[in-house]
Amino acid sequence: MDRFSPKVSTQTVESLSPSQSNASPADVSERLQLALDAGAIIGTWVWDIPTDSVTADERFSRSFGLSAERCKAGIPIAEAFSSIHPEDVDRVAEDIREAMTRGGPYRCEYRVRQDDGAYRWVEANGRAELDANGEAIRFPGVLMDIESRRAAEAERDRMSALLRTFTAAVPGVVYAKDLDGRMLVANHGTTKLIGKPPEFYLGKTDLEFLEDKDQARRVMETDRSVMRSGTAVQIEEQVDMPDGSATMWLSAKAPLLNEVDEVIGLIGSSIDVTARKQAETALLELNRTLEIRISEAVAEREIAQAALRQSQKMDAIGQLTGGIAHDFNNLLAGITGSLDLIKMRLNQGRIADVERYVAVAYGAALRAAALTHRLLAFSRRQTLLPEHTDVHVLIAEMEELIRRTVGPSIDLNVDLAAASSTCLVDPAQVENSLLNLCINSRDALVEGGKISIKTYNQILEQGPELDAELAPGAYLTICVGDDGAGMSPEILSKVFEPFFTTKPLGAGTGLGLSMVYGFAKQSGGQIKIDSEKGSGTRVYLQLPLHTDQIDAVVQTEVKIEADLIPSGETVLVVDDEPSVRMFVSETLGALGYRVIEAADGLAGLALLQSDTPIDLLVTDIGLPGGIDGRRMANAARKCRPRLPVLFMTGYAEPAIVGTQLLDSATAIITKPFALDVLASNVSALLGKA
Repeated sequence: MDRFSPKVSTQTVESLSPSQSNASPADVSERLQLALDAGAIIGTWVWDIPTDSVTADERFSRSFGLSAERCKAGIPIAEAFSSIHPEDVDRVAEDIREAMTRGGPYRCEYRVRQDDGAYRWVEANGRAELDANGEAIRFPGVLMDIESRRAAEAERDRMSALLRTFTAAVPGVVYAKDLDGRMLVANHGTTKLIGKPPEFYLGKTDLEFLEDKDQARRVMETDRSVMRSGTAVQIEEQVDMPDGSATMWLSAKAPLLNEVDEVIGLIGSSIDVTARKQAETALLELNRTLEIRISEAVAEREIAQAALRQSQKMDAIGQLTGGIAHDFNNLLAGITGSLDLIKMRLNQGRIADVERYVAVAYGAALRAAALTHRLLAFSRRQTLLPEHTDVHVLIAEMEELIRRTVGPSIDLNVDLAAASSTCLVDPAQVENSLLNLCINSRDALVEGGKISIKTYNQILEQGPELDAELAPGAYLTICVGDDGAGMSPEILSKVFEPFFTTKPLGAGTGLGLSMVYGFAKQSGGQIKIDSEKGSGTRVYLQLPLHTDQIDAVVQTEVKIEADLIPSGETVLVVDDEPSVRMFVSETLGALGYRVIEAADGLAGLALLQSDTPIDLLVTDIGLPGGIDGRRMANAARKCRPRLPVLFMTGYAEPAIVGTQLLDSATAIITKPFALDVLASNVSALLGKA
């Protein structure tokens, strides 16, 4: 009975022990079991002092390396003491004697030998119960495992010793804190920064020794974040020095780890970077001044460039409008002159020459339409009908036409070497572009020569070889070259301008290459030209390859017989131009169709959403009234899903038509169009419907 000992809080022990010595063993057992279920208790015991019998549970026996059966039956206190570390025995015995003398709670920490022979730290908490004469008669208690905590404390003490040695010779500010943020150790730089001796701040938190409490809270929150995350941080902060000056410090904070990488605190360091920050501020101010001056210079340059661009734009507009006015005046002269002659002959009753004058006026109108289409191609506003087109097949079919066009004095060589030649393009525009390029090459060969048409595949990457707005990828290149006189750099820089031509007056409009340029851009491709004086010219038309393995789609023009009799279907004609609406309506009416007219999209949609029988919609794309032809048709197909639609347009924005393939119940014709073109498309759509 001379020796024993453990450790827990007084409150906990009191809750486990009976308040009177005559409490039943069942009550004690129940209370102890509650404690066992609550946490880290590793054993319980009850020492009956008069009989010197210690009864303990299985956990206690394992902790002391004793027999569970003997502990359950009861063992002398000396046998339990045999497991306590020799260095701790006297201290434990003294604590037990003191508790038995005064009665009440008991707490002690010591080492006990386990089954494997190793010693582990435990904390014993108990209560000495006295009888009416003040003699100790009963001593219950619990045992807790504190090995990890004692190891952490030992590691903390070891690290503190190392840090004290380390920080003594380190310049700047170096310190270490425990998990609660209390200062463990610091060097002379820390003392200088705080302005107090070490005994003032060691063992305290920032909130306890810093006068600026807001700053102290920010520092402690950063420290907690570092210790929670286990991640080092580096921050810059302004610090008020004891002499009233303000300096900038660069601070680094990292978690303090023990040998098993467990966070046991924080280590930090700071250096004065005031001079560097002042230099950076001066440099930033200098950079701002330079940026302002550069910005002013750039603005002045942009103003000058804008003025130059405006001048160039006005020159281009003047050239464009002058060319259009010249060509259209010639064409209008033929049209108005023919109409005047027709009027005069009709007034005279002479109709024999009327047909000839009509043919002249009609031919001039067709040439005007062709000129308009070229302008639309240049501006990338023409209506394209893209198809999956095998360009090799198209070139092969055109070869004989090109040979006849360039003439017998020119040797034409065709080399179709590209492995892939399918593109999503308008085949008619490819034909026009290829023919234009070959005619230009022919005109450059005054005394005959050679023209070559070659194809090959290229992977074009972003950079000088690819225009900025195009996507990198696989392209089909069609190269049309000649061995003619070539062009000077000055002429080469203007070849894509509208109405620019080196041909004699009346020999060309100057829209050929600009039309090819517009078609290439609208088709998602580009055109490049390479020419030197005396070395011939090579024009590269580059179109994006259609990579999907889809068979080429061939659209066959629908032929209708002249005596085809319509069956009286109802056609809704929507166009805001009265003359066009009249022309289309009277033409369809003459062909036997029932025609309904509307002047804008809203009126047309109202008819389409009514019960009026309508077999075909013929509509302009650009309509007033807040809804265009495309949107009107889409809305109509919600209530008439199989309604065929024929679009009419002077031009179509790419967002409306673009590179989309038209479905079988939709067609598009470009103004101006001939009566037979209108009739064949209407007949074809009604036939498919």
